[in-house]
Amino acid sequence: MYSASPLLLSTSATLLAGDRVFVGNQPDDFAVGPLAGPADTVCVLGLGYGGSLRPLLAASPGSRVTAVDLDPDMVTVTRALFRQHFPGTDFRTVVADASAFLDGSERYDLVVIDVYAGESYPDFLLTEPFWRRVRGAVAPGGTALLNAWGLPEHLRPLAPPSPQHVLAGLLAPWPHAAYLSCRRNMTVVLRDTREDVPSETGRGAEAGRGARLSRTDEAVLALQRLRLARAADFRVAADPPEGDADRAVPRTPEQLDAEMARRWPEMLAEVRAHAEAAGADASAVGTREFYRRREVAVPTTLELARRGHPAAALLPTVAAALTFGGDTSLGWYGDWIAEEAESLAAEHPEWLTRTALPQALAMAANPLVPEWSWTNRLLKRTSAVTAAS
Repeated sequence: MYSASPLLLSTSATLLAGDRVFVGNQPDDFAVGPLAGPADTVCVLGLGYGGSLRPLLAASPGSRVTAVDLDPDMVTVTRALFRQHFPGTDFRTVVADASAFLDGSERYDLVVIDVYAGESYPDFLLTEPFWRRVRGAVAPGGTALLNAWGLPEHLRPLAPPSPQHVLAGLLAPWPHAAYLSCRRNMTVVLRDTREDVPSETGRGAEAGRGARLSRTDEAVLALQRLRLARAADFRVAADPPEGDADRAVPRTPEQLDAEMARRWPEMLAEVRAHAEAAGADASAVGTREFYRRREVAVPTTLELARRGHPAAALLPTVAAALTFGGDTSLGWYGDWIAEEAESLAAEHPEWLTRTALPQALAMAANPLVPEWSWTNRLLKRTSAVTAAS
């Protein structure tokens, strides 16, 4: 699973590191696919530079993977990259249009959809016919995974207008639709059955065995099992604000940034109200000081978590996002989670599992920054939380 020679590839499409499988970005979450059900045969629509392949194979080393990409140059470069650095990683590649590939194809235990036109959604992804083809390509008892990029959790991405809202409507016919958040991405888990996700004594416990992983990679994979069991429903938000449903759906980075800016003041007002309820300095909300002052950010965030408010994701999201931009000033957030994970698991289990702990682990797994002083403590706490659950 690891490269014998140094490798660090950081692009807008893919982050790869030779010394770790999980790097703290959304493709890490594709490891939940083999935890959700059978994964003997896997189809990946959208290869990029192969960022999803090793997380998938870490969870299911024996999977037979077919990776589909429209760009022949991307396929050639990725195959050469893996041949040099990860020669034991076996996968088949097909140069084809993802929108048409599934027509008449074989059926797969797991279908992964990670397709973008540049940095925007291709037209076919937001249409019903494509999702009928996906459903037809998933074998009985199988799973589909979707990388749905757009608005972050604290800005209510399932409320219109957003691409995640459109996708939630299109995917309503699936009996099971749930998601895991990773900052501005959602990994949507689709199953053609209402059965619960396999328990630790079933498929979920078996997946991952046989792959020799580092301590950090083991911790991330163990948490993925717990996150899958507690994933939130991927359903259209009820009672959207009047008039919002009529707005044009933002799809490009510029349009989505504008929609974030439109929603930001209302979210900040709610954070201020919760800061006041927690007895914290509400005047810091909306400034950099809010994130830097632990005595303000922590009680406010815990008050939001206690009430189950989406804005409880704000602090974890910003802390991790800054880290991936090279800013380590919010390293105190990881230190806090490393110290308090077990007590937070007792008091705020959903928030810790879905948001707080995954983003702290993302900071620890990030290959773009030096190792944190609190990484070992975080790994120990993660092991304790996952074992207890």
